[in-house]
Amino acid sequence: MVKITRSYPAPESLKMEAQKKEGSYSKPDVVARLREDFHDKCYICEMKGLQDPQIEHLLPHKNGRWPDRKFDWENLFWACGHCNRVKNRRKYEEGILNCCQRDPEEAMVFHLKHENVEVCPKRPEDGEAVLTAELVEEVFNLKNTGMRIIGSAVRTRLLQEEMNTLYAKL
Repeated sequence: MVKITRSYPAPESLKMEAQKKEGSYSKPDVVARLREDFHDKCYICEMKGLQDPQIEHLLPHKNGRWPDRKFDWENLFWACGHCNRVKNRRKYEEGILNCCQRDPEEAMVFHLKHENVEVCPKRPEDGEAVLTAELVEEVFNLKNTGMRIIGSAVRTRLLQEEMNTLYAKL
C-alpha cells in the first residue's frame, strides 16, 4: 500500500447518479479516473494491470445505513477482487488507513520473510495503522480457502519479483 494522490474535482457522473434511485458509481468517467489516479494498481496489494478491477468503498455504504458514502468520490478506490473480498469483513468496515490522506509508509513497516508478508504499525497506539497492517497481512497471507491460497501466493510471488527487480537496480 502506497500514498495515492486523488484528482479533483469528482467525476461529473457521480452527482447525477446519486440523484437516481438505482444510480451507478461505475460510469466510464469514474472508472477511467480511478484507474488513472491509482496507476491501474489495487490500492491494497498494488497488483498492476488488473483483469477484473473493482470499485471498492473504503467505508461501507451497504444496507442503506450510509447512503451518502455510495457516490462519495473520497470513498471510492481501485481494487482487485481478492483484496475486496478479504476486506469485506465487519472488522474492516471502519478505521483502516485512507491512503489518499495518509502515507502508509509513514505509518507501517513492510517486510517479506520466508514467503510471508509482515506488516507492522510504527506506533502500536495508531489504530488505523494496526487495522490496516492486519488487512494487508491477510491479503498476502490468508489461506483459509482454496482460492485465497492461490490469490495470496500470486500476490506474494509478484511482490518478490518486484523487490528482486528493485534490488537489482540498486
